Amino acid sequence: MNKQDIIIKWLNKKFGDLTLAVVGDKTFYVDKDRKPLFYYYQDSKNGYVYINYYRIWVFFESIFGLNSLQTKEILKVWLEQTYNLRGVTPDDNFITNHLFSWNRPII
Repeated sequence: MNKQDIIIKWLNKKFGDLTLAVVGDKTFYVDKDRKPLFYYYQDSKNGYVYINYYRIWVFFESIFGLNSLQTKEILKVWLEQTYNLRGVTPDDNFITNHLFSWNRPII
């Protein structure tokens, strides 16, 4: 099993059962505590999926030693396989992640 497979297995174990919640113009995927792990704008043509910087990006960098590009590639595969989100680009936009309250329940 390669590193990508191990990480995808970990993602599925930890975040493979997220619930979809549409709020306003955003589609969120929330955990059992109703806190979002990622979201995207419904009518956005840019194809970006904004992913919680603190729960994913920092963790992947510190634990798995991945850089931003490696994280994006693995998340893209995981989003396609687990949530059928095809043609999206995972984004670690630090500014977007700071403007949004990831620790507040959505629904």
